[in-house]
Amino acid sequence: MRHLPPLRAIRAFEACYRLGNFTRAAAELNVGQPAISHQIKLLEEDLGAALFEKRGPASRPTAIADEFYGQVALSLSSLAEASRRIRRRGAQDMLTIATYPGIAAFWVLPRLAAHRTGADPADRSALSCRVVTAERDADIDITEVDAAILFGEGNWPGFESRLLLPERVVPVASPSLAQQLTSRSAADLLQAGPLIHLEDPEQRWFTWRDWQKRFAPKARSIDHSLVVTNHGVAIYQALQGAGIALGWQGVIADLLASGLLVSLHDDVLDSPRGYHLVSRPGWLDGPVGRRLLAQLAPQPHKSWPASDSGLDSPANIRGGKELS
Repeated sequence: MRHLPPLRAIRAFEACYRLGNFTRAAAELNVGQPAISHQIKLLEEDLGAALFEKRGPASRPTAIADEFYGQVALSLSSLAEASRRIRRRGAQDMLTIATYPGIAAFWVLPRLAAHRTGADPADRSALSCRVVTAERDADIDITEVDAAILFGEGNWPGFESRLLLPERVVPVASPSLAQQLTSRSAADLLQAGPLIHLEDPEQRWFTWRDWQKRFAPKARSIDHSLVVTNHGVAIYQALQGAGIALGWQGVIADLLASGLLVSLHDDVLDSPRGYHLVSRPGWLDGPVGRRLLAQLAPQPHKSWPASDSGLDSPANIRGGKELS
């Protein structure tokens, strides 16, 4: 052990070299830049060699740093993999699933709960699940979980996937708000709102602008009553009667079937994308993967009678021919 450099300094060096910048390394390690510079200095003193040299305003790794990083990265990678194996062994009875907050709240957790509270006592304990969430794909490490539910076209290199829900989007609102919107055209809906927008910097999902292009190209403007950064929050606000949200049909199927939300348009906005169950090769065809797929499989729903919600029809904003 006495031949090892300070481990904190090793972490600082690895981050600086990988990110190519002391400031970014400090942000990743949640410390100030002076602390990073101090750790690099300690490591250089311990090794007796310069690892970075100043070139103008930037610091560049030396040839010795290039050689040293290869060994550091390999050692840390081996340590991380060994740690992952031990964690999985310690939680071998706990299935870990990663996905987005809205998908977890409105789709994954209700389906898992339905199986846990089923009539068959053996079925309740068959899958013990740990569900972790993140807003961005970049924050979901598929290698750290058993499976992930991700949005895309089904192509994750090195992994296998199964389509769970195709992207089929409709505008939805609470029954009380939908009652007020009866007989409005698609253009009037867009212009008057109130619309709930989902802010998506990565531009992955459909927006009200996409809906306008398909169903109301002549609309003069789009209402911007409310903007949120999470689909689950958008749906929750729609449930509270705060506005009209774009909802994924499969995700909100239970809410539509129970009448808590009402679809405001006959036609759907769809694409080749969707939500997929993603995992390492072979896992989805194994016993646990097959059981998880069965529990997440879309269930048929009975249509909610329009009269029960006080609406004249289940789709109040007419699409199709009337918009042409």
